[in-house]
Amino acid sequence: MSLQSTASKDNKRRKIVDSEGRSMIASVYHFLKEEYDFSKLFAEPNCDLSHLQNISQRTAEATGVSCKTVLRILKEEKEMPSTSSKFPSPLKRKKRGSKIEIDNFTAEVVRSTIQNFHVHNEIPTLAKLKTVVNEKIGFNCCIETLRKFLLKLGYKWRKTETNRKVLTERHDVQMGRLKYLKKISEYRSQGRPIVYNETNNFLSTGTRFIFAYAGTKDGFIENATLIYKARSIAGDHNSNNMSNNDYIKWLNEKLLPNVPERSVIVLVNASYYKKRAEKPPTPATKKADMQQWLRDKGVPFEESLLKLELYDLIKKQINQNITYEIDELIESKGFDVLRLPPYHPELNAVENIWGIVKKYIALNSNEQMVTDAERLINESFNKINSVTWQNTCSHIEEIEKAYLKYFDLDFEFAIDLQDDSDESESESDNYISDSN
Repeated sequence: MSLQSTASKDNKRRKIVDSEGRSMIASVYHFLKEEYDFSKLFAEPNCDLSHLQNISQRTAEATGVSCKTVLRILKEEKEMPSTSSKFPSPLKRKKRGSKIEIDNFTAEVVRSTIQNFHVHNEIPTLAKLKTVVNEKIGFNCCIETLRKFLLKLGYKWRKTETNRKVLTERHDVQMGRLKYLKKISEYRSQGRPIVYNETNNFLSTGTRFIFAYAGTKDGFIENATLIYKARSIAGDHNSNNMSNNDYIKWLNEKLLPNVPERSVIVLVNASYYKKRAEKPPTPATKKADMQQWLRDKGVPFEESLLKLELYDLIKKQINQNITYEIDELIESKGFDVLRLPPYHPELNAVENIWGIVKKYIALNSNEQMVTDAERLINESFNKINSVTWQNTCSHIEEIEKAYLKYFDLDFEFAIDLQDDSDESESESDNYISDSN
């Protein structure tokens, strides 16, 4: 690793990590992260893996930079257009994006940490939450980033009776989670196979590959995995190029013919899963058609109502009568559909599986030819066996049980913002390593 030394205004020695050094630090982090993930999945019961858990700190110790530098490098890596892209010169200033991504592992840790504070009769502040989460998983973000992350998880602002400012979970987020947990618990008690499915994409050597796959606690659904080259590489690394029509074709030809009987198909709330089976009336719809729509839905109305009044009735009914094209297709084949609650990636088993696939590809790819990239992608899926799926699904069930346990408690999961009002943090645009 090549390092250039420079002195700060306060004479504290710092290191500017060049592009080659940043690439090496990122590789070390991914290696240690993969080591921890696989150890966790295949560990014996009661095996202590705490010494492997803080990946950022271990990376910092191994490479001689600070945790803050490691996290800045990882953030830059996420924003690169593909895994074959190189880190730019460290002195080039880069515009910061406002997008905050929620990964399932971090979402689970943050949510469970907030719960643990309240179970022990303590209302956390953002500063306390930041400290604990950082100690657990090395999530060393600034206060403002953590605040935005919580809003992405479904929290909202509220003032208490004493005029203190707090973040609390939105009621609709809580209800969505509760309904999902009750329903999936019912299906599990009936011994129904729970099928998780997902579509993802991966950009390699200028070619974007699309993945569609599914699995249960027993492993991948046989003959259902689909990998193909996208028609376009437009969009960022996290966009999804599978259209609604492509997904329906995959369901009909690959997934539904191969899933076990009485299966429950778990869907995420992505746009390509949410094409409505029928288009609801709009303000431009004819009055007679509005009246017929209300009759079809069994909604009583007076014939004398004006068109504006009819549409007001329709608006109140739309969200209660939503049917999706994909849901109707799956149900027509004799299966049930269960949609994941918004803001809860940690309840989706395929998020964990996809994380393992991405890590394997990232650790083994080296600007290969497209044919080599295809081979590597297939290898990554073949590395995941029934034991991995079993451990992943068992972990998801434990999360579900933990969440259900707290719904009858007499408090809401709030975060006190008052003590954090004067705290401000900033990060350097350049990748300057703080001395340890």
